[in-house]
Amino acid sequence: MVRSELLQKMCNLYPNIIRKDMKKILEIIFFEITKALCEGKNIEIRGFGTYKIIKRKARVGRNPKNSELVQIPEKKSIKWKISKTFFNRLNKNFTENKISGTH
Repeated sequence: MVRSELLQKMCNLYPNIIRKDMKKILEIIFFEITKALCEGKNIEIRGFGTYKIIKRKARVGRNPKNSELVQIPEKKSIKWKISKTFFNRLNKNFTENKISGTH
């Protein structure tokens, strides 16, 4: 799903809110999440998951074109962990059959 599809679904769910306002709401949500992560804060959306900033250490890599060693600098990345609720919904058949699969 891309942003425009999400916007369309939200507009379909809430037809009393005009599309322009719904687009602004979506922009604010993404902006605030991005801003918080850039400030080093963690994001927790209950029932969905948590976003956390991690630092990847500097390391030596290899250029795949010519096999030369390349120094890769330290950088920040985002780690996402799924919530238990979302995990159970995503793996509904797996969690229901877990007990019966042991017999």
